Amino acid sequence: MEKFIQHITRKAGAMILKKFGKVGVHSTKSSVSDVVTEADLEANHMLVGSIQKKYPHHGIVSEEENAYRPNAEYVWFVDPLDGSMNFATRVPLFGVMVGLAYRGRMELAAIFDPVHNELFFAQRGKGAYRNGRRIYCSSRKELSHSSGYANVNFTFFVEEKIKLMKKLLAAVKKEPMRMSSFGSMAINAIYAADGRKDWLCSVGGKIWDFAAPSLILSEAGCKVTDMNGRPWAVKSSGHTLLAANPHLHKKLLKIVSK
Repeated sequence: MEKFIQHITRKAGAMILKKFGKVGVHSTKSSVSDVVTEADLEANHMLVGSIQKKYPHHGIVSEEENAYRPNAEYVWFVDPLDGSMNFATRVPLFGVMVGLAYRGRMELAAIFDPVHNELFFAQRGKGAYRNGRRIYCSSRKELSHSSGYANVNFTFFVEEKIKLMKKLLAAVKKEPMRMSSFGSMAINAIYAADGRKDWLCSVGGKIWDFAAPSLILSEAGCKVTDMNGRPWAVKSSGHTLLAANPHLHKKLLKIVSK
């Protein structure tokens, strides 16, 4: 399974990269910024088809189609192109995310950034890796001058996101820190896991947005919870995720859980 998940994630990334700059929006879902491209659909078809052929009794929960056997012991979580709006507008920040859970616990995860040819992989209890090299999250201990990601896409879960931003902005008055977002959970997550950014705070994601990132971030040394400080879990964490090293996580949790 370890080789299989990496193989199909890389293959999907190669497929979408071939279409980058050549195809635009195919359709929209919840809003004009919640877009689907031809690349989303083709990569999803390949990923789902490959999983069903290799593991016909496993479940699959994908962003682009109805769930298949979602209550199975093994369930795959698939986001074939995370950052579709970036992709459609020729912004080279997007990725493929695939995760595998066993009885509700994440066991394997892969995220591929095809533009920069970086594959991030994690297996529960065995660490997180970028192109085969072990990675670790940031070791910064102070929020002052830290740099992290906060979800700034205000097209759904709007009230929750406004509340979160108000809390973070209020904290900035006392302790300066930088916040940004690349418009792709895949990119946000791998950069936080790799120590390029210090923390990640997101509201309004779906299970396929958080499944693979949660394991990669955790195996890179981050503490990964929901906004109430409960360990992030497939079946109970809903649509929030907070990840940082234990020092920063404690401080961020005080801010966001108020």
